[in-house]
Amino acid sequence: MGRILIVEDDQIICTGLNSIIKTVDSTQEVFMTGYAEKAFDYAIDKRIDAFFLDIQLEDYSGLKLAEQLREIDYYKFTPIVFITAVPTRELEAFRKIHCYDYLVKPFSIDEVKEVIETVINYRIKKEKKILSIKQKDFIYVIDQEEIIYIESNNRKLIVQTVREKAEYASYTLSQIASELSEDFIQCHKSYIINSKYLQEINKKECLISLKYAEEQIPYGRKYKENIRGELV
Repeated sequence: MGRILIVEDDQIICTGLNSIIKTVDSTQEVFMTGYAEKAFDYAIDKRIDAFFLDIQLEDYSGLKLAEQLREIDYYKFTPIVFITAVPTRELEAFRKIHCYDYLVKPFSIDEVKEVIETVINYRIKKEKKILSIKQKDFIYVIDQEEIIYIESNNRKLIVQTVREKAEYASYTLSQIASELSEDFIQCHKSYIINSKYLQEINKKECLISLKYAEEQIPYGRKYKENIRGELV
């Protein structure tokens, strides 16, 4: 499941886009607003996987909103599809924002469907990687992009994400290591870190500082080869 944000002040167009998205893939979670400021709040709170932005909005320009999004590391390469009634602004959008595609009003259902299918099938589904952890009758699904580090302690996993720290029973690092993307590196017998959050290495103390993590993570000397060339 992915998260798509439609930022469009025309309610009919907004509802129509939502309907087409659900027709293509009903598992997508769709958020809608006609205001750039509200859209930015959604982006901070929800971790959106694709944006459909009208260039003309209620409060300020969709182009300005896109620029704000691109300043956030998580959204530097997230697909942005512009919706515009002013074709002359398309080149500006591509040049400044590196947008994924654009739709010119009035557009047909087939045009929209083609763009949405491409975004969902080749960007959201292909790129989104998850970690699934089973606990009794529940399966917890965690977006790997949000994991900062994973700690193993007495057959329990402590998973620190950008949102929270959670504990899961009856798991070891070796059991989940194969599910993790290449961004993850084991730096200690009890820790795997997401290299995307690397902030600083203290070689003297053998400690790693990670963005958004309060505590430093130790790295073991026997794992030095795992991080050599990339971190140390």
